[in-house]
Amino acid sequence: MQSHQAAEFQLIYLFIHLVNVGSFSGTAKELDMPIATVSRKLAKLETLMNQQLLMRSTRKLRLTEEGLALFQKYQALIAQFDALNGAPETPEGTLRVSAPISIITALFIDTINDFCDSYPDIRLHIVQSNEDFDLIEEGIDVAIVGGTQPDSSWISRSMGVLNYRLVAAPGYLQHACPIEHPQQLAQHKIIKAWPLYNFSLRHPNGDSFYYDGPAKLTLTDLNGAIIAAERSGGILYGPELFVRQQLANGTLQIVLPEWQCEKRRISLLHHQRSQQPLKVKLFIDFMLSRADGLFN
Repeated sequence: MQSHQAAEFQLIYLFIHLVNVGSFSGTAKELDMPIATVSRKLAKLETLMNQQLLMRSTRKLRLTEEGLALFQKYQALIAQFDALNGAPETPEGTLRVSAPISIITALFIDTINDFCDSYPDIRLHIVQSNEDFDLIEEGIDVAIVGGTQPDSSWISRSMGVLNYRLVAAPGYLQHACPIEHPQQLAQHKIIKAWPLYNFSLRHPNGDSFYYDGPAKLTLTDLNGAIIAAERSGGILYGPELFVRQQLANGTLQIVLPEWQCEKRRISLLHHQRSQQPLKVKLFIDFMLSRADGLFN
């Protein structure tokens, strides 16, 4: 390898590690060099390529389109180079996970705590949001998502399925109008919660019903919607698994039990990489190993 090629490879090597680590200070520690040297070498690479590769802010590093292309081109090669040169990968660093509001608290918090105990050098940063956003741009390593995912550049691993139900507090049903058919939902206080603000019901005899009527209360936080239903706020359409305890202790009961409701698949998404970071692999494997116990 000629000297100028070797020098360019060293710059690209640093760039790949910088993206994987996610910070100048972490990269400096990993490569045993001053932070100023990391910054200077990145600037040199950008000058050499005549392209801006990273957008810097006080919070994070964000790849430009050109930076992403360079990372995707060389990250597998750099990982293989590290492996051949005996650079052992250790489970450490920050792992950024995105998830909808409520699902971490309702389903995964104990599993998350167990993961943190098992891998004390991995720091979890969980971004909870119901809004769609660019996972790569936000530096997300793993996303917990519901429903169909259109982005084919991410690999989807199914964790389980949430079965939805209509539920309400016995006290509410005692004082409300009787309900024997979904058409009578219009006579009731309805609590809607993200993501299924409108919903479908199907009877075993083939009848179906779609509710898109008004709601007395609409929330993006499903946990809040469950509390509202428990306190006789109305009829909630939500995942049965989220209210399993309330159904068991009688603070909620199923409404129209013979009508079948929708199902929503919960999956883990991670980006396609020929050499997956160890922290990502460990998290995915850990979550999938607990999936049957969580969804059954």
